[in-house]
Amino acid sequence: MANIIKTTVCLAGCLLAAVGFQHFTASPVVLFASFHPVAGSGDWLELRANGTFNYTSAGLFSETITHGRYTRTNGLIRLDRLPKDGALLRHTLLVSTSPAFETGKGIWQVGPTGRIDSTLASGLTV
Repeated sequence: MANIIKTTVCLAGCLLAAVGFQHFTASPVVLFASFHPVAGSGDWLELRANGTFNYTSAGLFSETITHGRYTRTNGLIRLDRLPKDGALLRHTLLVSTSPAFETGKGIWQVGPTGRIDSTLASGLTV
């Protein structure tokens, strides 16, 4: 029994060390944007310097994280995958300034015609 406890504690410590190392050596975030439709929920997008992204959609009792790669050309961002949950429904995003965002800058979802898709939820605030 004592060996099982020692082994479990050792494995837990190794796992924590590996996660901590990965967290501190991760590529820096170059753009962070969020959307909070109601209290207790929210979506946020992190674009990293190494060309990867994390999109998180969080509710009161759940959280879904989608990892992928992105390319950025001028103000357009193209994601290689979409999350199963959340407000993000388009692969192409547009970074723009607008008084619609409290910070004055945000990300809009772009439809197939290349225009902002106004039928979708409000944009992500940068």
